[in-house]
Parts: sequence; C-alpha cells; structure tokens
Amino acid sequence: RLTPPGAPVSLELPLLPGESVTTAGLRVAGGKARVELAPQAQAVEWRSSLQSRDSLRLSASDSASWLELWRLSAAPIWHVEAKGVPAVHTQPGRGLRVREWRPWPGESVELSVSRPEGVPGQTLTIDQSVLTAQPGKRAEDITLSLSLRSSRGAQHTLTLPEGAELKSVSIDGSLEPIRQEGRAVTLPVQPGSHTLKLAWRQSRGARMFYRTPKTLLGASSVNSSLEVSMPADRWTLLLGGPRLGPAVLFWSLLAVFFLVSLGLGRLDWTPLDRRQWFLLSLGLTQIPIAHSAIVACWLLALGLRGRKPPEGNREFDMAQVFLSGLTLFALVLLFRSIKQGLLGLPDMQIVGSGSSAQSLHWYQDKSGDALPRAWVFSVPLWFYRAAMLAWALWLANSLLAWLKWGWGCFSKGGLWRPLRSKPS
Repeated sequence: RLTPPGAPVSLELPLLPGESVTTAGLRVAGGKARVELAPQAQAVEWRSSLQSRDSLRLSASDSASWLELWRLSAAPIWHVEAKGVPAVHTQPGRGLRVREWRPWPGESVELSVSRPEGVPGQTLTIDQSVLTAQPGKRAEDITLSLSLRSSRGAQHTLTLPEGAELKSVSIDGSLEPIRQEGRAVTLPVQPGSHTLKLAWRQSRGARMFYRTPKTLLGASSVNSSLEVSMPADRWTLLLGGPRLGPAVLFWSLLAVFFLVSLGLGRLDWTPLDRRQWFLLSLGLTQIPIAHSAIVACWLLALGLRGRKPPEGNREFDMAQVFLSGLTLFALVLLFRSIKQGLLGLPDMQIVGSGSSAQSLHWYQDKSGDALPRAWVFSVPLWFYRAAMLAWALWLANSLLAWLKWGWGCFSKGGLWRPLRSKPS
C-alpha cells in the first residue's frame, strides 16, 4: 500500500499467460487476480507457478492504480537474457544473481531462458596420491592413500600390481568389505571429497635392484608422492625416480677426492702415491670433510718438516709442538674413521626432498593413469662391513710405514732446541 491506511483497497491484477495461483483464498477470474487489502493492511502476497518455457514477456500495465517492480532470481543452471527495459539494479542474493526492473506503464521486458549444455569432461579428480613401500626380506607391504573429488556417484576401478594380495580398504576412515577381482579393485565413490586407503602385500622383498610397484589409478592425478622405507640391513648405492627426489652425493664427493688424490700424488713431499692417496680418501669419506683435510694436512706438514726444518730456535720448537698436536689429532681422526666404518652405518650422503638413507621420498606434480615409479640399487650391509674391514687392515699396515717416515721427518735436525745458550 502506498496510500495512507484507513480505507479498503480492491484491485484486479492481470496474471501472466499460463500463470497458476497456488495460494489458497485468492480469487482468480478471467486471467486476473482479485486483490483486497483491509483498511489497516499494508501488503498482501501470493504465490503462483508457470509452466516451463523458453521465453517470458513482462509488460507493465497502463493503470494508474498501482506501480510494478520486477525481480528475477535465476538458478545457476539457467541462462537468462533480457531485452527491453534495462535492469536498474543487479545484486547477488543467496548465491543467485538477482536483477530488478522498475518499469513505467506500457514498458516491457522479454526474457529468453536456456539451460547450458554440459561440457564433456571427467567427473572424478585425484588431488593427491601417496604410495608407501616397505620392502622386507621376503615380502613388501604397500599402502596407497588417495584424496579425490567426484561430481557424481559412480564406481572407480584401480589396478594393483601383479601378484598383489589386498589386505584392507578404507573410505573416509571406515573399513569396507571390498575384495579384489584379479588385479582390479572396484571402489564405490559418492559425490564430494573422499579419502581412500588401500593396503596390500607382495611376495617379493628387498633385492639388489628394487623398483616400486606399477599401480594404475584409472584416472590422471596430481601431487603424486612416493615413499620407500629401506631396511636397516641394506646399503643403498644408487637410486632414481621422479625428478624431485633424493640423490646420492657420495659418488660426486668420491670423484672430487679422486681428482685431489691425483694432484697430491704428484707431490714428492710424502711417500704416498696417487693410489695410496685415493685409498686413504675412501675411508675418510665416512667422516666430515674438514676432518679428512686435517689428516691430509698432517701428512703434508710432516713432509714439509723433513724437507725444510725451521732455522730459528723459537720457530723450530713451535713447529715441533704444532706437529706433535697435529699428529695426535690426526691419529684420533683415523681411529674414528675405522670405528665408523666397522661399527657405524654407511654415510652415502642421501639428501633431497626430506630423504635419508632409510627413508626415501619422491614427488611429481602431475602424472597420468599410472603412478610414477622409483628404483633403488642396494646390497646387503655386510658388503660395507667387509669393504671397511679390508680398508682398516690396509690402513693399519700402511700407517706403520707412514709413522716410521713421519718420525724421520719429525726428528730431522733434532727434537728440541734450547732457546738460550749455556754460559761459558
């Protein structure tokens, strides 16, 4: 009501073609709805429905008894184009786009309604996959975790590796009684986001060349991760897989030590040739590089002492004290390297993507139907123990000759010189 209250109002409003009033108590005759307002009533409303159609025409009446305001709220599945009077206001409401018109008498709006066709595409997206492998001596346990989204309910099939025995399947943390059929595992997927976890066992253990199992997800995926837990009794030598993953830095360090050994072997300050320098560096790779450098400097310092003893008494005594301390420290480092080799675990300097010698991690941002695979080349740990035992025996035998040579260098020109001469 726009007029002041106190008087009843009776109007006959024309309905749209095909409009059916669903509100009880409202009289309809001749395509018009009879609206009555009591003297104190401010508003009256009713609901009606229209049959589905491709177009709808809204026309403002020429009557001066009322004003019209139109609002259009279309669900996202509908596309509505309007021709005629432009909308005066557009705003979102409850997730819908609401348009508003305030027409003058006689003005109209033509609405064309259509439903866009669906675009062909996949209805399931795998947002993340994590394959965890734990190879043992005779078998390996595999766990596959998937995070996926689906736009409709369906069944999704995964293909397990050859010889896999499914142990359990859980969907959103709840165990499901699902069995494998051959290599296929069919999973019920409801619309929405879900977390799936499959566990199976394969009758193959850690071997010299190990490779993660071939698993088919049945759809492309993103954020694929591989995790391999290596047994403690294996010595990892080489590995490979997706580009973002671990690397064995030991071999590059060994190459640097080889080049350094070639250079040191050309010096005649020490009795060590190129082969002996390189064999010495093999065992020193298991201790920090700075400690390895100290051992090398000790041998070079002894050689320099034997070639050119200091001339002054003070310099001579200081050099003797320094060489004594350096010799003691170098022998401690050699003993530590032997202990680490015989009792400790090999330090292959495996780094990258949060990996270590026993836990290897790879990541690939996008993959196809098949999960990426990684491989590890390893041997039993006793190979490392045998190699370090052989190195320790060689070092003990060589060290006897080096110490004899070192004593000759250390005592050349005397062991100590008095700083003051005795009075005559």
